[in-house]
Amino acid sequence: MSMHPMVPVPEALETVLMETAKSLWFGSGSASTQVSVSTSSSDLVGQISAADIRVPSPGYPNYNSSIMDGYAVKTSDLVEMKRLYDNMDEKERGDFRMEFVLEGKVFAGDSNTASISCDDNNGSSNGVYPTAVYVTTGAVVPNEYDAVIPVEDTTQETKKGQMCIIDDKVASALATTKPWTWIRPIGCDIAADSIVLGEGERIQPVHMALLAQCGVDQIQVNYLPRVGILSTGNELLPSTNTDQCQNGKIPDANRPLLLSQLTTYGNCKPHDLGIISDDDSIEMLSEKLKNVLWNDGIDVIISTGGISMGEKDNMEQVFVEGMGGKIHFGRMNMKPGKPTTFITIDKKGSNGTICRKLVFALPGNPVSASVCTELLVRPCLDLLNQGVETSEVVNSLDEQVFIRHAVDNASVHDELMATLTKDVKLDKGRPEYHRVGLQRAQTLHDKLQYSYHATSTGVQRSSRVLSLRSADGLMMLPRGGPLGCGQDVAKKGQAYPVLLYQSSSYAMRCGTRFSESMHRRMLETKVKVEPSEKLHLGIVVCTSDKEGASGRLDKVKTILMDSLGGVDHVELVNRVVCDMEASYDAIAQRLNEAVCGPEMDNASVIFVVVIGKSGQESNPLPFRTGLDVSHVLRQMTTKHADAMAMRLRKAAASEDALAALFENSVGLVRNASSVLISCSDRGLGEAGTVVRSSLNHLVAMLKK
Repeated sequence: MSMHPMVPVPEALETVLMETAKSLWFGSGSASTQVSVSTSSSDLVGQISAADIRVPSPGYPNYNSSIMDGYAVKTSDLVEMKRLYDNMDEKERGDFRMEFVLEGKVFAGDSNTASISCDDNNGSSNGVYPTAVYVTTGAVVPNEYDAVIPVEDTTQETKKGQMCIIDDKVASALATTKPWTWIRPIGCDIAADSIVLGEGERIQPVHMALLAQCGVDQIQVNYLPRVGILSTGNELLPSTNTDQCQNGKIPDANRPLLLSQLTTYGNCKPHDLGIISDDDSIEMLSEKLKNVLWNDGIDVIISTGGISMGEKDNMEQVFVEGMGGKIHFGRMNMKPGKPTTFITIDKKGSNGTICRKLVFALPGNPVSASVCTELLVRPCLDLLNQGVETSEVVNSLDEQVFIRHAVDNASVHDELMATLTKDVKLDKGRPEYHRVGLQRAQTLHDKLQYSYHATSTGVQRSSRVLSLRSADGLMMLPRGGPLGCGQDVAKKGQAYPVLLYQSSSYAMRCGTRFSESMHRRMLETKVKVEPSEKLHLGIVVCTSDKEGASGRLDKVKTILMDSLGGVDHVELVNRVVCDMEASYDAIAQRLNEAVCGPEMDNASVIFVVVIGKSGQESNPLPFRTGLDVSHVLRQMTTKHADAMAMRLRKAAASEDALAALFENSVGLVRNASSVLISCSDRGLGEAGTVVRSSLNHLVAMLKK
C-alpha cells in the first residue's frame, strides 16, 4: 500500500497553485517574466501582452482617406452653387450644371499629393470654375479638399480636364455633400494614444490587425513556460511505428495526446522528451532529466507511468532521491488519476535566489493522464503564464500574503450546472470526474432562457480514450454508497457541477477564480444529491398586484416544481399570496403569518418569491419591496447561509441579469424545522437548480 495519503482534489489543486505561486515569488516577487516577440510571429495569438500598446499620433488612418471612387471637392465651392440653384425655377434647374476643373488624380497608394495637376486642363484652371481631384477608394484626399462626390453621381465630360454634374444628380449632390462626406478623417478609426492591446490581455486575431494598422513590429509578452512531456514503459512503441501488432506492445498515445492538449491551452510551449525505459537506472534517468531542467530550460515536467506500486515503477525515486525533489502529495481521492504525484525541485543560484521546477508524475493510462493534466496542470500553467497582479499593494506584501493572493485569484475552470439525461452508476470508493457531453436546452418556463443537459460519454475506463472524444467537460460526481452520498446511482434529471474543458475561443473564458470556484467550494463541503424522499415545498409569493396574483403564482409554482425535480421529487404543501401594498410593519406581520402560520406546517423548504406587477416583465422588480422583504426575513431566520444566498444570486443573474438587484436570504425558520429561501421571480429556475443540487448539505449545515 502507498505511504501517501489520498488528498481531495480541491486540496491538491490548492497545493499546486500555492507551490506555483512560490516559484513566481522566488523568480521575481511579482508577475511572469516578459519577453519581446515580433508581431509577425505565427504563434503570437493566445499569448498575453505584458504592456499596453498605444496608437502613435496622429492615430489611424494617418491621412484623410477617400471612402469611395469619386471626386474630391471643396464644400466651400458648393455654397454659391446651392444659393443659385435654390433661387431657380424648375426649368432653370433642369439646365443647371455643376462644373469643375480637374486638378489631378490620386490613386490608392500614391503618397505625393503636394503638386497635383492634370496632364491637360486646356487652361481651364483660371478661376472661372471650382477645382476637383479624382480619387480612388483608400486614396489620400489632398488637404484643401474636404468632401468626395461618388463617381456614379457625376458625368465625365468629353472635354478633357473637366467634370460636371447634371440633371437630377445636381439636387442630390448639393443636398448631401457636407464637410467630410465620404472621407475617413485622420484618426477616425483609432484615436491617437488609444490602447489597442492592454497589459494582461490575451492576444486575439483582431489584435494582429490592430498592431499592423498601428505599425507595431515588436511587443512584450508574458513568458510561455516550457513543458516537457515524457512517457515511461517498456511496452510503449512510438506512435509513428507502423508495426503495432507486436505482442505485449502498445502505441504510446500519451505523448501525442498531452502535447496536443497543452498546445490548445495557449499558456506554454510543449516539448517532446520521448519514451524512457523501465530498465534504465535511477542514476541515468536522474542525470538525463537534470540536464533537461537545468540546461535545456524546461520549467515543468509531465511524466506518465511508473508512479504507482509496481515493481518497476521508479519515477518517484528518480525525482526525489535522484533529483532532490519534494513530494507535496502522492495520491488523489478521485477517479480516474488516483496515483497522481506532484513534486517540486528547487535549486539555489550563486546569488542566493531560488529557481524552482515543477513535476507532475501522472498515471500511465491515457485518460487518467489527460484528466489530471486538465485538472492540475492547466491552472498551474495559467498562473505561471499570467503571473500575479502587480499593484503597489501586492508588491509590498510579504511572501505568505503574496502567495495567498495569487492562489485566490488564480484562473481555474469555467463551470456550470447540468442535469443528467440518463442514470449514471456512482463509484463507491472515490468521487469521479465523469466525462460528459453537454447540450443546451430551452427551459420549460421560459423559451428565451437555457439550461444544460449532460450525457455520459460511455464507459469511463481509464484506458478508453474514446471517453474523451465527445466530452465537453468533467462532471463532478460524489462518492456513492453508505460512506458517500447515500445513493448508488446519480439519477436522470439530477443536477451536478461540470468543469468545462478549454473553450475553442479565448474570448469565451469567463475568468473563474479559485477562491470563488464551485469546484473547490462544493467538494470541500462534500456536496450530496437531493433527498430520495420527496421534498415538501411551500411557496409564499410577495406582490402588490392583487389582480394578477393568481396567474403569477401558478407560474412561480411551475418554475420551482420543474427546477427542483418535478412531481417525482417535489410535493407542494401550500402556496400563499402576501400583499405588499402596505407599510413596512404590515409587510413584516403578513410575512410572519405566511411563513410561520399553519399553512406551512409540513413544508421542509419554503420559497419566498418577490414578483413585480403584471405587464412589467421587461422592468426591474420593485426595488423597495425587495429590500423590505429581505430585511424582514433576515430577522425571522436563524443560521444564515450567506454563501448559499450569494450562489443563488449569481445563478439567478446568469439567467436574468436583473436578478442581481435582489438580496437573497437563506436560513432556518419555524424553530429550525424548515429552510427558508428568498429570491425574485427573475432567474428563479436557475436558483431552484442550485438549491436542488446541494439541498442535503444545506440542511445538514444549517441544523448543526
